Amino acid sequence: MTLPTHERIKLHALKLFAQKGYFGTSLNDVATMVGIKKPSLYAHYKNKDDLYQSILKELMDLFSKRVSLSSIQLEQLSTKELLYLFTNKIVDFWKDDTLGLLYKRTVLFPEEKFRTTIQEQFLQTEAYTTDILYSILEKGQQQGDIPKQPFEPLIHAYYCLIDGLFVQRFLYSSSDYDVKVKHAFEHFWKATEIGVEK
Repeated sequence: MTLPTHERIKLHALKLFAQKGYFGTSLNDVATMVGIKKPSLYAHYKNKDDLYQSILKELMDLFSKRVSLSSIQLEQLSTKELLYLFTNKIVDFWKDDTLGLLYKRTVLFPEEKFRTTIQEQFLQTEAYTTDILYSILEKGQQQGDIPKQPFEPLIHAYYCLIDGLFVQRFLYSSSDYDVKVKHAFEHFWKATEIGVEK
């Protein structure tokens, strides 16, 4: 089934913004990839800024969908399994050649005129992932998988782990990277099992 025009515009614009960035991408480029004339774009988006902001929102929405956990997973998996699954969902998003590259460009090299919008969207996404982490850790304490301890230090440490893995994603081969993810997670989990003093 053929996608509606506005969806094809978003799909191709996402690829172009990932490959060339905001300034390297023109509306002519997008229109050519979609197979329409440039003026036709304006029936769907006001201008390049409107399209770019739509793509940024799409990126963050896709990230949230990809990393979400189902109620069945939350119920059936152990705390360690849930955390490892959650970590791998995040890592797999970055492994996507288009989405991972656009995420890197957006987070590490934000266009100045969109910096506030990007920060707001990033914080919304982080709030979403933090809620998931709290759910996992609460389950872990209730089931005795991890000792009673404050969640905030654990979550801060987790995000530092994730941030480090994010950078390494772009430096190593896929097989080497997978090993690093596993080793980094195992050490984080050991610390989680030990707990921290209040």
